[in-house]
Amino acid sequence: MKPIQLPIKQLRLEFQSLNNDAGKKLLQIHERVKILADEASKFEQLWVGAWGEESFDYYQNPNGNGQTVQISDQFIYNSISNGTLNLEAFHKTTFEHLKSFKNYQQELIRETSVIRDIEGFKNENEVLQSIEKFRWGFDPIDYIRNRRPSQIVVYDYDVLNRGLPTPPHIAVMGNLVSLMTKTYCVTEFETLVTRILRQLEIKLQAGSSANDFDYHKKLLENIFNNFHSYVNQLKNRHDKRAPLEIDDEYDVQDALHAILKLHFKDIREEEYTPSYAGSSSRVDFLLKEEQIVIEVKKLEKSWLTSKSANN
Repeated sequence: MKPIQLPIKQLRLEFQSLNNDAGKKLLQIHERVKILADEASKFEQLWVGAWGEESFDYYQNPNGNGQTVQISDQFIYNSISNGTLNLEAFHKTTFEHLKSFKNYQQELIRETSVIRDIEGFKNENEVLQSIEKFRWGFDPIDYIRNRRPSQIVVYDYDVLNRGLPTPPHIAVMGNLVSLMTKTYCVTEFETLVTRILRQLEIKLQAGSSANDFDYHKKLLENIFNNFHSYVNQLKNRHDKRAPLEIDDEYDVQDALHAILKLHFKDIREEEYTPSYAGSSSRVDFLLKEEQIVIEVKKLEKSWLTSKSANN
């Protein structure tokens, strides 16, 4: 997989900050509005009117005296909040906080869009598409349309000309439910953001590990393939100085160990075969960070001669 650089850590920190600020404030609004919606829903049982009729705003008297009264949206708002509800302020605050989330949404899409053209990111692209198409709650009209009957008997056609009036309790619930969905949807958005950042982090770490292994494999192959040239070069010293000979397996181990020190930080010797009479048959090197084991073996001339003769 081609190396990809994405600011996963930065995106995660930004979202945590956003969630701790705007996210918490939206959820606080959600809890307050939920209480109001529970109170407003009680007017459903008091409704005695009907869609498409002049009685659309008729209710049993909430005071319980058996009378039928006409009430308005504002009457319900005042009733459920003791006249203290400022619905416009709720909507304004919700809009401002959601704007911060939408800005982050665009940044996330922009920073991760590189994965669209890369093979192997099918699942991540599906999550990214969900983030792009994410719906930030529902509008009041969505709730009203859902509550409106599919068939309505209308006796006064002037009602249709004026527009079908919405019963006050349904109009109020439309506003409150809309606010509830807009303030709570950030939890669903958080799930998507957490999912794509985690999946990308895992995928990129796996890809990075694969790339690192390929690089180290190539590096070691170059060292091994050119080791014989290295040994020969040690024999041709400056100013006719005595050559540095590689005579036995210990010399090979020491020379290779020194070369590995140029490229790797943590190199550990691991003796797999026990020592007898002060000698060991083999020493392997463990490249700890890279999790690569190297077996060192020097072939004897007599073995080479015999092997060549048998071939």
